[in-house]
This record gives sequence, structure tokens and C-alpha cells, in this order.
Amino acid sequence: MKNLFNNIWQAYKGIIFHHCTNDFVATTSLSYWQNRLFANSVVYLIPLSMMALIPGIYMAYINNLDGMIVVDSIGVVVIFCVAFIPGITVFARKLLFNGVLYLISAMLLLYLGTAGPGLLYLLGITIFTVLSLDKKFGYIAVVFNTLICISVGLLLYMEVGNFAVLGQNELGAWIAISSNLVFLSAMSAILIPILFNGLESAITQENRLRSELEIERGKLQSSIKQLNNKNKELEQFAYTASHDLKEPLRMIRSFMQLLEKRYATQLDDKARQYIHFAVDGAARMTSSIDELLEYSRISRLYNETEEVVMEAIVQDVLKLLDGQISHKNANVVVGTLPTVTGVPVTLKILMQNLVSNALKYQQKDTQPQIDISCKELENHWEFAVKDNGIGIATEHHHEVFGMFKRLHARSEYSGTGMGLAMCKKIIEQHKGQIWIESKEGAGSIFYFTISK
Repeated sequence: MKNLFNNIWQAYKGIIFHHCTNDFVATTSLSYWQNRLFANSVVYLIPLSMMALIPGIYMAYINNLDGMIVVDSIGVVVIFCVAFIPGITVFARKLLFNGVLYLISAMLLLYLGTAGPGLLYLLGITIFTVLSLDKKFGYIAVVFNTLICISVGLLLYMEVGNFAVLGQNELGAWIAISSNLVFLSAMSAILIPILFNGLESAITQENRLRSELEIERGKLQSSIKQLNNKNKELEQFAYTASHDLKEPLRMIRSFMQLLEKRYATQLDDKARQYIHFAVDGAARMTSSIDELLEYSRISRLYNETEEVVMEAIVQDVLKLLDGQISHKNANVVVGTLPTVTGVPVTLKILMQNLVSNALKYQQKDTQPQIDISCKELENHWEFAVKDNGIGIATEHHHEVFGMFKRLHARSEYSGTGMGLAMCKKIIEQHKGQIWIESKEGAGSIFYFTISK
């Protein structure tokens, strides 16, 4: 039974909305909401008006108010036509609806006087007219109210007619009462459109900003896609170029070494030195290319994430570097480390580079001390690798993560200058941050974060 009633109600509501709204009006426009207000008013007016209409017609019949019966009957017919007759424009339906309500209100005023709902209905229709139609119709409603009040005043002045409103009021009292109706009607017709204009302006601006935002978002997405494609192309190019360069370098080293071996008796010390420079340069270039290849693999090949036990990663790194640790008599302290979601291969490269740096850049005649720790923050883990090495001057902090960036001569410290650049890329791969706190001669602390 409940479902049957609901189906009937939805069908009834659907018919009225089909007739009283316009599908071609933008949902973000003021007209769209004015039409929906009008349609909802018709939907609920028909069943609710029966509570007032049936007793009203009955009382009019008892008191021989034939004019009231005729007007109420006309009102019922017009409202049903507005709701259910097809082929009428929405604008015409609004005019018919408001017009018949005006007629009923005027008759209520005449037959029931100021004690009845006539004046209240006239004010209510003025407000509804402003809400459902353009503001100029609000001004027309004020004119209608004024004309109705003037007409009643003239009837009072000329003492013509036998309506209730004429017997209840003297001319002075009517002027006082009706002037308040005109005043409130005028205020409604003036102020409500100001509010609506402000809302429409805000809605229009919001829609414009939303459209501009969507356009900019589309451009941004396109730019990001292009940038990602270019980065992939660049990584592929770096990989291909690096891979292709290794073979010529290998040939240079091989032929230079063969030259030195075959013609050893014919070469003087200067020639042997030149050959050594060439072989050493080729070896360093090969090492740099290997680092560049490893750098390109970070996001190109190493990208499968899983649960990574960081303590196990660090222990593997310490085993790999056991020779250096023993040689330098370093003391490495590892705190409690969490399990994170990440790429195990690249996280191992990260820790290996940071620990290797801590071992490499040590002060002379000082036992290396390396502390690896982690603390839990709200949204991420913050790791720290601390050493007591030579440190880095503050003005060079922003340079250390650059590709092939070296702050010391090769004769002092070996390496290609790619280690920290790889660390930065690995942390970016994990959507984290990496930074350094260091002073020259006072050691360094490398911090990095990994999201939970």
C-alpha cells in the first residue's frame, strides 16, 4: 500500500514538473530555481488547498455568497489546467497561476473583509510573484495591490456596494490598513530582487571560476602528462646513451692497455703517463656511466612496492660494507627501525649510499661514529643517518643532492658525485623529503621521510 501511494505521488509530481519546468534552462541559472519553486508550489498547493477550499465553498453556499463560489470554482479549474494541461508555456502557467490567486484574494477581501485572509493573501502573492517571475512583475503586483486598495477606498467613499469590507471599516481606517499592505508589498518587490541578484551574481561567478578551474586543471593534467612522457623519454635516452657509450670506452681502455703492453719498450715515461691518464679517464667515465644507468633504473625498472623491513635492509647494507667498516674501525649504531611500504631495491641503494658517504667523508685520526635512527610522526616516518665526519658548510647544503656534484677533489675523496642525487630521486619516488643538517668540521645528519 505504501509503495502504491509512493508510485502515485511520484507520477503526479512528475507530470507537474514536466509541465511547470523548462528542460532547456541551465541548472545553475536563477530561472531554473524559480521554475522549480513554481512547480513545487503547484504540487503541494493542490492537495493542501483542499483544507481551505472545501470549508470555504461550504460556508459561501450557506451564506449565499455566490460570487465567492464562482471565483473558487474558477480557481480550481485554472490551477488544474496549470498543472495538467499540456501545450502551455511555463511563463503562461505562472501568469495564470498568479492571476487566479489574485482574483481569489480580492474576493476574500471583499466578502470577508479585513478579518479574513484577503490582505495576507495579497501580500503573499506579491512575494510569490517576485520569487517565481522577474522583478518587474513584482512591481506590477504592487500596482495591482495599490489599485485594489484604491478601489475599495472609492467604494467606501461613495458608500457603494454591500461587501463585508465596506461594513467593517471607515475610510480613514481603511487607508491606514491598506497603506501597510502597499508598503510591505513595495518593500518585498524591491528587496527580494536585490537578494536574488546578489545570489545570481555569486552563482554566475562561482560557475565561471569553476569553469576556469576545470580548464586550468585540464591544462595542468595535460602538462603533467607531457612532463611525465618527457621524463620517461629522457630516462630512456639516458639509459640508451649511457649503455651505448660503455662499449667505445671499453675499447679505448682495451686498446690503450694493449698499446702500453705491446710497445712498452718503445715508450718513454711521458708516453706511459699519457696512457695512464687515458685509461684512468676511461675508467672514471665508465664508473660515471654505471652510476647514471643505476640512476635511470630507479623509477624505470625499480617501482614495485611491498612491505619492507628497514632493519633487515640496514643489516644487509652493513654486511656489504663490512670491509670498509672494519678497515676504518667504524662504530655503527642502529636504532629500532619500522616496517614501511616501499621499493626494497631502491631503499637498499639509499641506505648504502648514505652509510658509504658517512664512512668516506671522515676526519683524519678520528674513529667513525655512525648512528641510524627513526622516529614516528603523524603521517610519516622520519629517518636519520648521523656521522661525525668532516661536515658540509651551510652554503653548500643545497648543492649536495645535484647530479655529479662534488665538493672535494678526486685526489681527496673518490666517487662520481651521483650518490646523493640517487638518494634524492629514491625519496621522491617514495613521496618523501630528504635534507641535511651539517656544519663544516662537525659532522652531518641526513634526514629523510617515508609516508606511512
